[in-house]
Amino acid sequence: MHSTVYLGSDTVVHVFLLFFVLSFYEVSSSSLFYQAINIFKVQSVILFLQGFFDSITRAHIYANDLLVTVDRIMLEIKFIDHRQYKYTLELSTKKIFILFILISLFLIIYLHIKTPYRLSLLSPALTSVSFSNDSVFETHSPDYYSIPMPCIEPHCHIQCLKTYETDQQQKIIHQDSLTKFQREHLMIDLGEDTILQQLINSVPPRKQCIFERISNISIKFHPILFGFIDIYFPQTRSRPILINNQIKTVEQICLPQKSKAFSDLIPGKLDTYKFSFENELDYRRVYSSAYFAITMKKGGWDCNRHYEILTSGTIPFFDRLNQSGQSTLALLPKSLLYEVQNLQGVNRDSLTIDFKRFDINQYNLLLHRLLYYAKHRLTTEKIVEYILKTIEYPLKISKQQHSILYIAHRQADYMKDFMLHGFTKIFEDNLHVYQPPRYLYQYSLNKMWSNDEMKSYYNHKLYGFGYGYKLCLKAYSHLYERDHQESSNEKSIENKIKEKKYSLIVFGSILREHRFYSLVKDYYEQSKVVLIDGEDEGQDNRRKDFLNHGIYFLREIPDDCRLIL
Repeated sequence: MHSTVYLGSDTVVHVFLLFFVLSFYEVSSSSLFYQAINIFKVQSVILFLQGFFDSITRAHIYANDLLVTVDRIMLEIKFIDHRQYKYTLELSTKKIFILFILISLFLIIYLHIKTPYRLSLLSPALTSVSFSNDSVFETHSPDYYSIPMPCIEPHCHIQCLKTYETDQQQKIIHQDSLTKFQREHLMIDLGEDTILQQLINSVPPRKQCIFERISNISIKFHPILFGFIDIYFPQTRSRPILINNQIKTVEQICLPQKSKAFSDLIPGKLDTYKFSFENELDYRRVYSSAYFAITMKKGGWDCNRHYEILTSGTIPFFDRLNQSGQSTLALLPKSLLYEVQNLQGVNRDSLTIDFKRFDINQYNLLLHRLLYYAKHRLTTEKIVEYILKTIEYPLKISKQQHSILYIAHRQADYMKDFMLHGFTKIFEDNLHVYQPPRYLYQYSLNKMWSNDEMKSYYNHKLYGFGYGYKLCLKAYSHLYERDHQESSNEKSIENKIKEKKYSLIVFGSILREHRFYSLVKDYYEQSKVVLIDGEDEGQDNRRKDFLNHGIYFLREIPDDCRLIL
């Protein structure tokens, strides 16, 4: 069968309008197609469009012949299907021009529709938000508030060691009735453990470097590390304790129940990592069930794995920690981590424990001290407090006087993201983020949390599956909207810098995004500029451009300054 269709100008317009309307509806059935045809009553294109829509799902389309003359173009298209239809389109030059304009408009609209948010032109009273195959239409309504979702087992609870209970029926714990080890655990939770207080109050050493090839410039590098977001730490339990005839409330840290010597997850052995994008809770539970978990240097000595292990309630067994240097990982409690490697009965090579020689009480005290230290020194908020204390920022001034500019970028970056979380938790609305990364704030209600859907939503992947940082600022989604809008007006940000509207400027990843740095140098004193460098170990000559202005916090600080740049 052979059919020739002559498209007039009005027909071309009708075809365009038909495609325009259908683009707003997910055309999945022939019934909708026929309804649209009946609405527009485009008689001259029924045969052509019917063959097109019937065939594209199961046919190969190709051009058999293309004839071009001065005043017309003839295109013969063959549809290979059960009916063997063949169509010839004949268009004048004028019609081709009209069709070209309409197709261009259609493509622009189509690309706009494919963005995560789209406005429905069919009904101005509705807002259409499309994140998956199904569109969701939602009437305008008041703002929402957030509550936790119901927890689904087996991820709701873990079993914790009763570190100083003496009687299950006893509601108030009497200090006098506790054993020696129980009292030590109590002192840890009370914050009165001498070993811990010395570690928590210690000031990490900074590294002074003189670079002869840069005019003998002298730079102080302050150590910094990733840390972790506090919500990943197991909840504490409030316990009433009778001490010296006074009742005090103590937050009891959870020491998870153990069922194996070492975690099955071995860095460098990919076959031991059986987890996918959606399995973070299982991943952490595997760590939680072990007495020890192996960790080691990765791209740098500081690694997110250390904090995944700690927040799972397990002791990191840190290979070759003594090679990390004096300043790198200076915020970690290295003395406790060295003590781990000297525990009797622990065999690193065979990943076993000889429980006849293993002192379980010593292990529990060591684990308890590590977890207490982590909770009070290694969260993102505590690390940001350390930054602010180092630069002597007046944190206690009135809230209205704070106005922090945080320079970020939109790709996943552990250091930048963790520090952004810490700064946000402390300053909240007074923190303004240039280029806020959406994956920390928002995700579609209509999409599954899977690797493919996540990548289609954010248009890039999340490093490390997003474990430990994804959507950590979801409660601050309103700030994302504000900062996203502000970021589009760089001129306004520049003017605020010139007018010194910001009380502090933080470059969350100075080597990856240093927008406004040259301007900041001209208007801000050095103590009001924080440079965070979270790159892996190794020389980087880009650093020389940022050494002369700002307080420099460096993740990987070698003992030899020549290895920095």
